[in-house]
Amino acid sequence: MYLVLARKYRPKNFDEVWGQKHITEVLKKSIKEGRIAHAYLFAGPRGTGKTSVARVFAKALNCEQGPTVKPCDKCEICRTITAGSSMDVLEIDAASNRGIDEIRSLRENVNLTPSNSRFKIYIIDEVHMLTEPAWNALLKTLEEPPPYVKFFLATTTPEKIPSTIISRCQRFNFKPFKYEELVEKLEEICRKEGFTIEKEALKEIYEFSGGSMRDALSMLDQLIVNAENNNIYYQDVKEFLGLVEEKSIAEILILVREKDIKKLLSLFHTLLSEGKDPAIILEGIIKKFKGIILRRIEQDESPISEQDKKLYLSFNDVDTETLLNGVSTVIEYKNRLHMENIPIVLSEILLIKLAHILGKKTTLPQKNIERKDAELLSEKSHTINEGDIFSQDKEDKKKSHHPDKEAKQEEIPVQSEQEVLNKWKDILLEIKKARPTLEAALREGTPIKFKDNTLFISFSKKYEFHKSLIENKHSNIKSIEDVLVRITGIKDIKVSLVSEGKYTSPLDNGEIKKIVEFFGGEIVNVEE
Repeated sequence: MYLVLARKYRPKNFDEVWGQKHITEVLKKSIKEGRIAHAYLFAGPRGTGKTSVARVFAKALNCEQGPTVKPCDKCEICRTITAGSSMDVLEIDAASNRGIDEIRSLRENVNLTPSNSRFKIYIIDEVHMLTEPAWNALLKTLEEPPPYVKFFLATTTPEKIPSTIISRCQRFNFKPFKYEELVEKLEEICRKEGFTIEKEALKEIYEFSGGSMRDALSMLDQLIVNAENNNIYYQDVKEFLGLVEEKSIAEILILVREKDIKKLLSLFHTLLSEGKDPAIILEGIIKKFKGIILRRIEQDESPISEQDKKLYLSFNDVDTETLLNGVSTVIEYKNRLHMENIPIVLSEILLIKLAHILGKKTTLPQKNIERKDAELLSEKSHTINEGDIFSQDKEDKKKSHHPDKEAKQEEIPVQSEQEVLNKWKDILLEIKKARPTLEAALREGTPIKFKDNTLFISFSKKYEFHKSLIENKHSNIKSIEDVLVRITGIKDIKVSLVSEGKYTSPLDNGEIKKIVEFFGGEIVNVEE
Protein backbone atom coordinates (compact mmCIF):
# COMPACT_ATOMS: atom_id res chain seq x y z
CA MET A 1 0.00 0.00 0.00
CA TYR A 2 1.32 3.45 -0.97
CA LEU A 3 2.04 5.81 1.91
CA VAL A 4 2.33 9.55 1.35
CA LEU A 5 5.77 10.92 2.16
CA ALA A 6 4.57 12.81 5.24
CA ARG A 7 3.48 9.50 6.82
CA LYS A 8 6.26 7.35 5.40
CA TYR A 9 8.99 9.58 6.84
CA ARG A 10 7.24 10.51 10.09
CA PRO A 11 9.83 10.29 12.90
CA LYS A 12 9.68 7.05 14.95
CA ASN A 13 12.00 8.23 17.72
CA PHE A 14 13.55 11.43 19.08
CA ASP A 15 16.69 11.08 16.92
CA GLU A 16 14.58 11.14 13.74
CA VAL A 17 12.87 14.43 14.69
CA TRP A 18 14.23 17.21 12.47
CA GLY A 19 14.79 20.85 13.39
CA GLN A 20 13.50 20.71 16.99
CA LYS A 21 16.56 19.48 18.88
CA HIS A 22 16.07 22.16 21.55
CA ILE A 23 12.82 20.38 22.46
CA THR A 24 13.74 16.70 22.03
CA GLU A 25 16.85 17.07 24.21
CA VAL A 26 14.79 18.47 27.09
CA LEU A 27 12.18 15.71 26.76
CA LYS A 28 14.86 13.01 26.71
CA LYS A 29 16.46 14.48 29.82
CA SER A 30 13.12 14.55 31.64
CA ILE A 31 12.63 10.83 30.82
CA LYS A 32 16.12 9.92 32.05
CA GLU A 33 15.61 11.81 35.31
CA GLY A 34 12.05 10.60 35.82
CA ARG A 35 10.67 14.15 35.88
CA ILE A 36 7.55 13.68 33.76
CA ALA A 37 4.96 16.44 34.02
CA HIS A 38 1.24 15.70 33.75
CA ALA A 39 0.59 18.23 30.94
CA TYR A 40 2.61 19.58 28.02
CA LEU A 41 1.80 22.35 25.54
CA PHE A 42 3.41 22.09 22.11
CA ALA A 43 3.02 25.43 20.29
CA GLY A 44 4.20 26.45 16.84
CA PRO A 45 3.36 26.86 13.13
CA ARG A 46 1.75 24.01 11.21
CA GLY A 47 3.95 21.24 9.88
CA THR A 48 6.74 21.68 12.43
CA GLY A 49 6.34 18.31 14.15
CA LYS A 50 4.11 19.00 17.17
CA THR A 51 1.90 15.88 16.96
CA SER A 52 4.83 13.78 15.68
CA VAL A 53 6.85 14.64 18.79
CA ALA A 54 3.77 13.96 20.93
CA ARG A 55 3.48 10.43 19.45
CA VAL A 56 7.21 9.74 19.91
CA PHE A 57 6.97 10.99 23.51
CA ALA A 58 3.94 8.73 24.10
CA LYS A 59 5.89 5.70 22.78
CA ALA A 60 8.91 6.61 24.92
CA LEU A 61 6.73 6.67 28.06
CA ASN A 62 4.65 3.56 27.30
CA CYS A 63 7.16 1.28 25.53
CA GLU A 64 7.49 -2.12 27.23
CA GLN A 65 11.22 -1.35 27.58
CA GLY A 66 10.50 2.11 29.01
CA PRO A 67 10.17 4.75 29.99
CA THR A 68 13.08 5.11 27.57
CA VAL A 69 14.55 7.75 25.27
CA LYS A 70 14.72 5.08 22.53
CA PRO A 71 11.39 3.24 22.18
CA CYS A 72 11.88 -0.20 20.63
CA ASP A 73 9.22 0.17 17.89
CA LYS A 74 8.79 -3.63 18.07
CA CYS A 75 6.54 -4.23 21.07
CA GLU A 76 2.77 -4.25 20.67
CA ILE A 77 2.39 -0.93 22.49
CA CYS A 78 4.86 0.88 20.17
CA ARG A 79 3.26 -0.64 17.07
CA THR A 80 -0.29 0.35 18.06
CA ILE A 81 0.77 3.90 18.92
CA THR A 82 2.52 4.20 15.52
CA ALA A 83 -0.59 2.85 13.79
CA GLY A 84 -2.86 5.20 15.76
CA SER A 85 -4.88 2.32 17.22
CA SER A 86 -3.71 2.32 20.83
CA MET A 87 -6.48 2.19 23.44
CA ASP A 88 -4.31 4.16 25.85
CA VAL A 89 -2.99 6.92 23.55
CA LEU A 90 -6.03 8.83 22.35
CA GLU A 91 -5.84 11.59 19.76
CA ILE A 92 -8.56 14.25 19.76
CA ASP A 93 -8.97 16.85 17.03
CA ALA A 94 -10.32 19.90 18.85
CA ALA A 95 -11.15 21.56 15.53
CA SER A 96 -13.99 19.07 15.01
CA ASN A 97 -14.64 18.15 18.66
CA ARG A 98 -15.03 21.55 20.27
CA GLY A 99 -17.90 20.95 22.64
CA ILE A 100 -18.43 20.41 26.30
CA ASP A 101 -19.77 16.88 25.70
CA GLU A 102 -16.43 15.63 24.34
CA ILE A 103 -14.49 17.05 27.28
CA ARG A 104 -17.02 15.67 29.77
CA SER A 105 -16.51 12.25 28.19
CA LEU A 106 -12.75 12.75 28.55
CA ARG A 107 -13.18 13.66 32.24
CA GLU A 108 -15.19 10.51 32.87
CA ASN A 109 -12.67 8.29 31.07
CA VAL A 110 -9.58 9.62 32.84
CA ASN A 111 -10.71 7.74 35.94
CA LEU A 112 -10.34 4.47 34.05
CA THR A 113 -6.86 2.98 34.35
CA PRO A 114 -4.86 2.21 31.18
CA SER A 115 -5.76 -1.09 29.50
CA ASN A 116 -2.21 -2.40 28.94
CA SER A 117 0.12 0.62 29.10
CA ARG A 118 1.94 2.57 31.77
CA PHE A 119 0.11 5.84 31.08
CA LYS A 120 -3.16 6.94 29.55
CA ILE A 121 -2.17 9.78 27.22
CA TYR A 122 -4.47 12.33 25.57
CA ILE A 123 -3.08 14.17 22.52
CA ILE A 124 -5.39 17.11 21.80
CA ASP A 125 -4.57 18.75 18.46
CA GLU A 126 -5.56 22.36 17.64
CA VAL A 127 -6.54 22.71 21.28
CA HIS A 128 -7.16 26.46 20.87
CA MET A 129 -10.41 25.57 19.06
CA LEU A 130 -12.15 24.39 22.24
CA THR A 131 -15.15 26.40 23.43
CA GLU A 132 -15.12 28.32 26.72
CA PRO A 133 -17.28 25.74 28.56
CA ALA A 134 -14.96 23.02 27.26
CA TRP A 135 -11.94 24.94 28.58
CA ASN A 136 -13.53 25.21 32.01
CA ALA A 137 -14.24 21.48 32.06
CA LEU A 138 -10.71 20.63 30.91
CA LEU A 139 -9.23 22.96 33.53
CA LYS A 140 -10.71 20.90 36.36
CA THR A 141 -9.13 17.75 34.92
CA LEU A 142 -5.73 19.45 34.45
CA GLU A 143 -5.66 20.66 38.06
CA GLU A 144 -5.57 17.21 39.67
CA PRO A 145 -5.34 14.42 37.10
CA PRO A 146 -4.74 10.81 38.19
CA PRO A 147 -1.00 9.98 38.27
CA TYR A 148 -1.33 7.66 35.25
CA VAL A 149 -2.85 10.37 32.96
CA LYS A 150 -0.79 12.68 30.72
CA PHE A 151 -2.00 15.50 28.45
CA PHE A 152 -0.15 16.60 25.32
CA LEU A 153 -1.80 19.75 23.90
CA ALA A 154 -0.83 21.00 20.43
CA THR A 155 -1.71 24.40 18.95
CA THR A 156 -0.76 26.81 16.18
CA THR A 157 -2.11 29.82 18.09
CA PRO A 158 -1.16 29.63 21.79
CA GLU A 159 -2.37 33.22 22.33
CA LYS A 160 -5.96 31.90 22.12
CA ILE A 161 -5.44 29.50 25.02
CA PRO A 162 -6.53 30.72 28.48
CA SER A 163 -3.65 31.59 30.79
CA THR A 164 -5.13 29.28 33.43
CA ILE A 165 -4.52 26.34 31.06
CA ILE A 166 -1.04 27.46 29.99
CA SER A 167 0.06 27.88 33.62
CA ARG A 168 -0.66 24.19 34.25
CA CYS A 169 1.44 22.96 31.32
CA GLN A 170 5.10 22.71 30.46
CA ARG A 171 5.33 24.75 27.25
CA PHE A 172 7.58 24.02 24.27
CA ASN A 173 7.77 26.38 21.28
CA PHE A 174 8.31 24.68 17.92
CA LYS A 175 9.95 26.78 15.21
CA PRO A 176 9.63 26.69 11.40
CA PHE A 177 12.34 24.74 9.63
CA LYS A 178 15.34 26.76 8.50
CA TYR A 179 16.11 26.70 4.79
CA GLU A 180 19.16 24.44 5.22
CA GLU A 181 17.28 22.00 7.48
CA LEU A 182 14.30 21.56 5.21
CA VAL A 183 16.36 21.34 1.99
CA GLU A 184 18.69 18.75 3.53
CA LYS A 185 15.71 16.60 4.54
CA LEU A 186 14.03 16.90 1.12
CA GLU A 187 17.26 15.96 -0.67
CA GLU A 188 17.65 12.93 1.61
CA ILE A 189 14.06 11.80 0.90
CA CYS A 190 14.52 12.28 -2.85
CA ARG A 191 17.66 10.11 -2.77
CA LYS A 192 15.80 7.38 -0.89
CA GLU A 193 12.94 7.58 -3.41
CA GLY A 194 15.37 7.47 -6.36
CA PHE A 195 14.85 11.04 -7.61
CA THR A 196 17.07 14.06 -8.23
CA ILE A 197 15.89 17.64 -7.67
CA GLU A 198 17.33 21.00 -8.72
CA LYS A 199 18.48 23.50 -6.09
CA GLU A 200 16.21 26.22 -7.48
CA ALA A 201 13.26 23.84 -7.21
CA LEU A 202 14.09 23.17 -3.55
CA LYS A 203 14.26 26.91 -2.90
CA GLU A 204 10.77 27.44 -4.34
CA ILE A 205 9.37 24.51 -2.33
CA TYR A 206 10.80 26.05 0.83
CA GLU A 207 9.40 29.50 0.02
CA PHE A 208 5.97 28.05 -0.74
CA SER A 209 5.84 25.83 2.37
CA GLY A 210 6.84 28.64 4.73
CA GLY A 211 9.10 26.29 6.69
CA SER A 212 6.40 23.62 7.12
CA MET A 213 7.79 20.12 6.58
CA ARG A 214 4.34 18.63 6.03
CA ASP A 215 3.46 21.18 3.33
CA ALA A 216 6.84 20.65 1.65
CA LEU A 217 6.42 16.85 1.63
CA SER A 218 2.87 17.10 0.29
CA MET A 219 4.15 19.21 -2.57
CA LEU A 220 7.09 16.87 -3.18
CA ASP A 221 4.62 13.96 -3.35
CA GLN A 222 2.82 15.57 -6.29
CA LEU A 223 6.03 16.60 -8.04
CA ILE A 224 7.36 13.03 -7.86
CA VAL A 225 4.18 11.71 -9.49
CA ASN A 226 4.61 14.11 -12.44
CA ALA A 227 8.41 13.86 -12.70
CA GLU A 228 9.97 12.69 -15.96
CA ASN A 229 12.94 10.29 -15.84
CA ASN A 230 13.08 10.62 -12.05
CA ASN A 231 14.19 14.26 -12.26
CA ILE A 232 12.43 17.25 -10.69
CA TYR A 233 13.25 20.59 -12.31
CA TYR A 234 12.67 24.20 -11.31
CA GLN A 235 10.31 24.61 -14.26
CA ASP A 236 8.17 21.75 -12.90
CA VAL A 237 7.79 23.58 -9.58
CA LYS A 238 6.99 26.86 -11.32
CA GLU A 239 4.24 25.29 -13.39
CA PHE A 240 2.88 23.36 -10.41
CA LEU A 241 2.66 26.46 -8.20
CA GLY A 242 1.51 28.77 -10.97
CA LEU A 243 4.41 31.09 -10.18
CA VAL A 244 4.56 34.36 -12.06
CA GLU A 245 7.67 35.17 -14.10
CA GLU A 246 9.92 37.57 -12.20
CA LYS A 247 9.98 39.72 -15.32
CA SER A 248 6.20 40.22 -15.07
CA ILE A 249 6.39 41.12 -11.37
CA ALA A 250 9.15 43.64 -12.08
CA GLU A 251 7.00 45.13 -14.85
CA ILE A 252 4.05 45.45 -12.46
CA LEU A 253 6.16 47.40 -9.97
CA ILE A 254 7.62 49.63 -12.68
CA LEU A 255 4.06 50.51 -13.76
CA VAL A 256 3.18 51.15 -10.10
CA ARG A 257 6.10 53.57 -9.87
CA GLU A 258 5.12 55.24 -13.15
CA LYS A 259 1.54 55.45 -11.92
CA ASP A 260 0.28 54.04 -15.22
CA ILE A 261 -2.87 52.47 -13.79
CA LYS A 262 -4.40 51.58 -17.15
CA LYS A 263 -1.39 49.48 -18.23
CA LEU A 264 -1.00 48.16 -14.68
CA LEU A 265 -4.51 46.70 -14.55
CA SER A 266 -4.19 45.44 -18.12
CA LEU A 267 -1.04 43.47 -17.21
CA PHE A 268 -2.72 42.13 -14.08
CA HIS A 269 -5.64 40.78 -16.14
CA THR A 270 -3.25 39.30 -18.70
CA LEU A 271 -1.63 37.28 -15.90
CA LEU A 272 -5.06 36.20 -14.64
CA SER A 273 -5.99 35.02 -18.15
CA GLU A 274 -2.87 32.82 -18.05
CA GLY A 275 -4.27 31.09 -14.97
CA LYS A 276 -2.21 32.94 -12.36
CA ASP A 277 -3.68 33.16 -8.85
CA PRO A 278 -4.05 36.73 -7.45
CA ALA A 279 -2.47 35.54 -4.18
CA ILE A 280 0.58 34.24 -6.06
CA ILE A 281 0.93 37.56 -7.87
CA LEU A 282 0.83 39.47 -4.58
CA GLU A 283 3.34 37.03 -3.10
CA GLY A 284 5.67 37.75 -6.03
CA ILE A 285 5.31 41.50 -5.38
CA ILE A 286 6.23 41.01 -1.71
CA LYS A 287 9.35 39.02 -2.65
CA LYS A 288 10.40 41.63 -5.19
CA PHE A 289 9.98 44.42 -2.61
CA LYS A 290 12.06 42.36 -0.20
CA GLY A 291 14.81 42.17 -2.82
CA ILE A 292 14.76 45.94 -3.35
CA ILE A 293 14.92 46.69 0.38
CA LEU A 294 17.60 44.10 1.21
CA ARG A 295 19.80 45.22 -1.67
CA ARG A 296 19.53 48.77 -0.40
CA ILE A 297 20.26 47.88 3.24
CA GLU A 298 23.05 45.37 2.59
CA GLN A 299 24.62 47.42 -0.24
CA ASP A 300 24.60 44.27 -2.37
CA GLU A 301 26.34 44.77 -5.72
CA SER A 302 25.96 41.25 -7.14
CA PRO A 303 24.90 41.00 -10.83
CA ILE A 304 21.18 41.36 -11.56
CA SER A 305 19.01 41.17 -14.67
CA GLU A 306 18.46 44.23 -16.85
CA GLN A 307 14.78 44.22 -15.84
CA ASP A 308 15.67 44.29 -12.12
CA LYS A 309 18.27 46.97 -12.74
CA LYS A 310 15.58 49.14 -14.32
CA LEU A 311 13.23 48.36 -11.43
CA TYR A 312 15.75 49.20 -8.69
CA LEU A 313 16.71 52.45 -10.41
CA SER A 314 13.06 53.51 -10.65
CA PHE A 315 12.68 53.12 -6.87
CA ASN A 316 16.01 54.79 -6.01
CA ASP A 317 14.38 58.02 -4.83
CA VAL A 318 11.69 56.26 -2.73
CA ASP A 319 12.70 56.22 0.94
CA THR A 320 12.87 52.88 2.76
CA GLU A 321 10.03 53.73 5.14
CA THR A 322 7.66 54.35 2.22
CA LEU A 323 8.73 51.06 0.66
CA LEU A 324 8.03 49.26 3.95
CA ASN A 325 4.59 50.89 4.08
CA GLY A 326 3.97 49.56 0.58
CA VAL A 327 5.02 46.04 1.60
CA SER A 328 2.79 46.18 4.70
CA THR A 329 -0.15 47.17 2.51
CA VAL A 330 0.42 44.24 0.13
CA ILE A 331 0.73 41.79 3.03
CA GLU A 332 -2.47 43.11 4.59
CA TYR A 333 -4.42 42.70 1.34
CA LYS A 334 -2.92 39.26 0.66
CA ASN A 335 -4.09 38.08 4.09
CA ARG A 336 -7.58 39.35 3.28
CA LEU A 337 -7.85 37.54 -0.06
CA HIS A 338 -8.92 34.18 1.37
CA MET A 339 -11.66 35.88 3.39
CA GLU A 340 -13.15 37.80 0.47
CA ASN A 341 -15.39 36.49 -2.31
CA ILE A 342 -14.05 39.12 -4.74
CA PRO A 343 -10.25 38.58 -4.64
CA ILE A 344 -9.73 40.05 -8.13
CA VAL A 345 -11.48 43.32 -7.24
CA LEU A 346 -9.56 43.48 -3.97
CA SER A 347 -6.29 42.97 -5.85
CA GLU A 348 -7.21 45.74 -8.32
CA ILE A 349 -7.88 48.12 -5.44
CA LEU A 350 -4.52 47.21 -3.94
CA LEU A 351 -2.65 47.93 -7.16
CA ILE A 352 -4.34 51.34 -7.47
CA LYS A 353 -3.52 52.06 -3.83
CA LEU A 354 0.13 51.06 -4.38
CA ALA A 355 0.33 53.42 -7.35
CA HIS A 356 -0.83 56.27 -5.09
CA ILE A 357 1.59 55.33 -2.30
CA LEU A 358 4.67 54.69 -4.45
CA GLY A 359 3.94 56.41 -7.76
CA LYS A 360 5.89 59.39 -9.02
CA LYS A 361 4.44 62.82 -8.38
CA THR A 362 2.01 63.96 -11.03
CA THR A 363 2.95 67.03 -13.10
CA LEU A 364 1.13 70.13 -11.87
CA PRO A 365 -1.84 71.31 -13.97
CA GLN A 366 -1.43 74.18 -16.44
CA LYS A 367 -2.44 77.71 -15.50
CA ASN A 368 -5.71 77.61 -17.39
CA ILE A 369 -6.94 74.34 -15.86
CA GLU A 370 -10.46 74.57 -14.56
CA ARG A 371 -11.02 74.30 -10.85
CA LYS A 372 -13.29 71.26 -11.26
CA ASP A 373 -10.61 69.35 -13.18
CA ALA A 374 -8.02 70.30 -10.56
CA GLU A 375 -10.21 68.93 -7.79
CA LEU A 376 -10.64 65.64 -9.66
CA LEU A 377 -6.90 65.38 -10.20
CA SER A 378 -6.39 66.06 -6.51
CA GLU A 379 -8.71 63.18 -5.64
CA LYS A 380 -6.82 60.83 -7.98
CA SER A 381 -3.37 61.71 -6.72
CA HIS A 382 -2.45 61.71 -3.04
CA THR A 383 0.95 63.15 -3.89
CA ILE A 384 -0.29 66.56 -5.08
CA ASN A 385 -0.53 69.17 -2.38
CA GLU A 386 -3.91 70.92 -2.37
CA GLY A 387 -2.19 74.28 -2.01
CA ASP A 388 -0.19 73.61 -5.22
CA ILE A 389 -3.33 72.81 -7.22
CA PHE A 390 -4.93 76.11 -6.37
CA SER A 391 -1.71 78.16 -6.43
CA GLN A 392 -2.60 79.85 -9.74
CA ASP A 393 -6.08 80.62 -8.44
CA LYS A 394 -4.48 82.39 -5.46
CA GLU A 395 -2.11 84.30 -7.75
CA ASP A 396 -5.12 85.65 -9.70
CA LYS A 397 -6.78 86.73 -6.46
CA LYS A 398 -3.70 88.70 -5.41
CA LYS A 399 -4.12 90.95 -8.44
CA SER A 400 -7.62 92.13 -7.43
CA HIS A 401 -7.56 91.96 -3.61
CA HIS A 402 -5.93 94.03 -0.93
CA PRO A 403 -2.98 92.22 0.73
CA ASP A 404 -4.60 92.47 4.18
CA LYS A 405 -7.84 90.96 2.92
CA GLU A 406 -5.90 88.24 1.14
CA ALA A 407 -3.96 87.38 4.30
CA LYS A 408 -7.20 87.03 6.22
CA GLN A 409 -8.61 84.89 3.42
CA GLU A 410 -5.64 82.50 3.60
CA GLU A 411 -6.19 82.11 7.35
CA ILE A 412 -9.68 80.68 6.85
CA PRO A 413 -9.40 77.20 8.41
CA VAL A 414 -9.88 73.95 6.54
CA GLN A 415 -13.43 72.85 7.30
CA SER A 416 -14.90 70.36 4.81
CA GLU A 417 -14.74 66.65 5.63
CA GLN A 418 -12.65 65.76 2.59
CA GLU A 419 -10.20 68.61 3.22
CA VAL A 420 -9.56 67.37 6.76
CA LEU A 421 -9.13 63.77 5.55
CA ASN A 422 -6.71 64.95 2.87
CA LYS A 423 -4.51 66.49 5.57
CA TRP A 424 -3.83 63.08 7.16
CA LYS A 425 -0.24 62.78 5.88
CA ASP A 426 0.58 66.29 7.12
CA ILE A 427 -0.91 65.42 10.51
CA LEU A 428 1.22 62.28 10.80
CA LEU A 429 4.40 64.15 9.80
CA GLU A 430 3.74 66.85 12.41
CA ILE A 431 3.15 64.26 15.16
CA LYS A 432 6.29 62.36 14.13
CA LYS A 433 8.48 65.44 14.76
CA ALA A 434 7.63 65.49 18.46
CA ARG A 435 6.47 61.94 19.23
CA PRO A 436 7.68 59.35 16.68
CA THR A 437 6.42 56.41 18.78
CA LEU A 438 2.89 57.83 18.84
CA GLU A 439 3.04 58.43 15.08
CA ALA A 440 4.15 54.82 14.47
CA ALA A 441 1.02 53.54 16.23
CA LEU A 442 -1.32 56.17 14.74
CA ARG A 443 -0.32 55.55 11.11
CA GLU A 444 -1.85 52.07 11.31
CA GLY A 445 -5.25 53.77 11.60
CA THR A 446 -7.34 55.24 8.79
CA PRO A 447 -9.28 58.53 9.05
CA ILE A 448 -12.81 57.65 7.91
CA LYS A 449 -15.07 60.53 8.93
CA PHE A 450 -14.97 64.14 10.07
CA LYS A 451 -18.26 65.13 11.63
CA ASP A 452 -19.34 67.52 14.41
CA ASN A 453 -15.73 68.70 14.84
CA THR A 454 -14.64 65.11 15.50
CA LEU A 455 -12.16 63.12 13.40
CA PHE A 456 -12.96 59.41 13.53
CA ILE A 457 -9.92 57.15 13.05
CA SER A 458 -10.56 53.45 12.36
CA PHE A 459 -8.26 50.55 13.29
CA SER A 460 -8.68 47.08 11.80
CA LYS A 461 -8.62 44.04 14.09
CA LYS A 462 -5.03 43.48 13.05
CA TYR A 463 -4.05 46.81 14.63
CA GLU A 464 -6.21 46.75 17.78
CA PHE A 465 -2.99 46.69 19.81
CA HIS A 466 -1.85 49.98 18.24
CA LYS A 467 -5.25 51.49 19.02
CA SER A 468 -4.99 50.42 22.68
CA LEU A 469 -1.47 51.92 22.92
CA ILE A 470 -2.82 55.30 21.87
CA GLU A 471 -5.87 55.11 24.14
CA ASN A 472 -3.77 54.03 27.11
CA LYS A 473 -2.73 57.61 27.90
CA HIS A 474 -4.94 60.70 27.72
CA SER A 475 -1.89 62.74 26.69
CA ASN A 476 -1.72 60.78 23.41
CA ILE A 477 -5.20 61.88 22.31
CA LYS A 478 -4.47 65.43 23.49
CA SER A 479 -1.27 65.54 21.40
CA ILE A 480 -3.17 64.42 18.29
CA GLU A 481 -5.91 67.01 18.88
CA ASP A 482 -3.33 69.79 19.34
CA VAL A 483 -1.73 68.93 16.00
CA LEU A 484 -5.17 68.83 14.33
CA VAL A 485 -5.89 72.35 15.59
CA ARG A 486 -2.58 73.62 14.16
CA ILE A 487 -2.98 71.87 10.79
CA THR A 488 -6.67 72.56 10.18
CA GLY A 489 -7.20 75.77 12.11
CA ILE A 490 -10.37 74.32 13.67
CA LYS A 491 -10.79 75.01 17.38
CA ASP A 492 -12.09 72.43 19.86
CA ILE A 493 -11.46 69.58 17.42
CA LYS A 494 -11.80 66.11 18.90
CA VAL A 495 -10.43 62.65 18.03
CA SER A 496 -12.34 59.38 18.31
CA LEU A 497 -10.62 56.02 17.79
CA VAL A 498 -12.95 53.28 16.56
CA SER A 499 -12.60 49.62 15.68
CA GLU A 500 -13.13 48.67 12.05
CA GLY A 501 -16.80 48.18 11.21
CA LYS A 502 -18.13 49.77 14.41
CA TYR A 503 -18.84 53.24 13.06
CA THR A 504 -19.34 53.37 9.33
CA SER A 505 -20.33 51.19 6.45
CA PRO A 506 -17.70 50.52 3.76
CA LEU A 507 -19.29 53.22 1.60
CA ASP A 508 -18.42 55.83 4.21
CA ASN A 509 -14.75 55.04 3.84
CA GLY A 510 -12.78 57.78 2.10
CA GLU A 511 -10.71 55.20 0.21
CA ILE A 512 -13.82 53.73 -1.44
CA LYS A 513 -14.98 57.22 -2.41
CA LYS A 514 -11.65 57.88 -4.10
CA ILE A 515 -11.84 54.64 -6.07
CA VAL A 516 -15.42 55.35 -7.19
CA GLU A 517 -14.47 58.89 -8.28
CA PHE A 518 -11.32 57.63 -9.99
CA PHE A 519 -13.38 55.38 -12.26
CA GLY A 520 -15.93 58.14 -12.84
CA GLY A 521 -18.70 56.20 -11.09
CA GLU A 522 -21.23 57.08 -8.44
CA ILE A 523 -22.72 55.50 -5.33
CA VAL A 524 -26.47 54.94 -5.66
CA ASN A 525 -29.30 53.96 -3.30
CA VAL A 526 -27.37 54.94 -0.21
CA GLU A 527 -29.28 56.33 2.74
CA GLU A 528 -27.48 59.00 4.66
